[in-house]
Amino acid sequence: MKVELTASALGQKGQGLGALGLTNDAPNRHYDVTVRDSNGKVIAFNGTTYDPTGAGAKTLTLNSANNFQRLLLLPKGDYTFENKVKDDETSATLLAYGPATENTGTIDKNSSVIRLTSHAVYNAASSTLAPSLSMNELYTDTKFNLSLNLKTSTVNNGASATVPTSDIGPVTYTLGNATDGVLNGAGSKIGVNVTARGTDTDSELNVTATFQAWVQDAGTDTASFQTVSESFAKQIQTNVLTTDTVMPTLTFNAASASTGAALNLTGTVGDDQGVNKVRAYVDGNLVASNDPAEQGGTVAALTGDSQGNWTAAWTPTTDGGYSVVVIAEDTSGNETRVEQTITATTPPAPTYDFDAMPYDGSVRPFTLVNGQVSTVKVRFDGIGWLHLWMSLQNCTGACGGFTVTVTDPNGQTINPIIAAATYTEFPNQYAPGIYTVTVTSATDGVMDFEAHTH
Repeated sequence: MKVELTASALGQKGQGLGALGLTNDAPNRHYDVTVRDSNGKVIAFNGTTYDPTGAGAKTLTLNSANNFQRLLLLPKGDYTFENKVKDDETSATLLAYGPATENTGTIDKNSSVIRLTSHAVYNAASSTLAPSLSMNELYTDTKFNLSLNLKTSTVNNGASATVPTSDIGPVTYTLGNATDGVLNGAGSKIGVNVTARGTDTDSELNVTATFQAWVQDAGTDTASFQTVSESFAKQIQTNVLTTDTVMPTLTFNAASASTGAALNLTGTVGDDQGVNKVRAYVDGNLVASNDPAEQGGTVAALTGDSQGNWTAAWTPTTDGGYSVVVIAEDTSGNETRVEQTITATTPPAPTYDFDAMPYDGSVRPFTLVNGQVSTVKVRFDGIGWLHLWMSLQNCTGACGGFTVTVTDPNGQTINPIIAAATYTEFPNQYAPGIYTVTVTSATDGVMDFEAHTH
């Protein structure tokens, strides 16, 4: 039986695809896959063909060279596909793990598709619970956000991947002492809002986040779901009488926009005491804020990190120029503002026309432009079957993904069998004729556009 083994795409830096369980900031990587039969016996392969002697290779590798896909020949039966995601640079860092129990497949027809899933492996040394905006000093009654930034292990170049929220359990936040402060709400998998208090005998704020995550088992290349924690501690300033005349520092990176497509406004912010609020206004209207009380409706969340970077999403609705103002406020109420005019335009909509060709494993790059709608006409002669799928290979800036619609030669819309932000796949098609594929992009980058025959 023919089996197509593939890793679902969620964007990888550089060339190649990514995987369920990792984010688009992950280092370049590959999958080491171990296949077992229903009795738990490891399957050997001669190339990608089942080796009944058991003398062949016991590990299959999916990487950028084979487009993260392998076509296997296996006997009919039930199998598991344990996978270990390693970095390409050293092959020594376990970035993600897919247990056999979650990667199963029944081979019972001439062609099957096994799509691997895996979980990002959390590393405590790379992760932090820290203020989302820079904070040099902490005073009583200061309200701020603690951001939970969970990462995998780093590779030699210092790169690591963000652990998706889907790969951790519920997060519980606790104070070191009741007098430390107040947790404003239960918090979430990405952080919690805190108000510092303290007393003359308790002048340190301590917050702990406890949760379950996939952690590498000692001395192995496997991982298991374990209870772990991240902590934050900072001295609360006491007995201080002072004035603050230093304005926050604020930058706003130059930007251009595509009408109807989300744009990330970005920049940096800092203050000698601490940043309290950052807000973005478009034509005088508040569109983004880091204050949860102001978020909702037309006001998006403005987020930041402990290095002083901030970002906010905004979508222009019509062509033309917009006056965008960003205002930073420190914990003393001092303000700094910067402004720029951002021009939004509607990108042209290209149309492509080509014949579906037999699958050869090669990547077919397709350029994506944020906000652009592209139309592709695919001619299929009806010999064999037509396989349509698209996956993000790389992107610049914020990776917003894409959406795809397909209509068959009779004008009927084909529903996808997988529709993720950066990977879409459609069921096999047998009717000859012209298939119309419409791609709406929310990112700048390159995707692999596959319309091939088998």
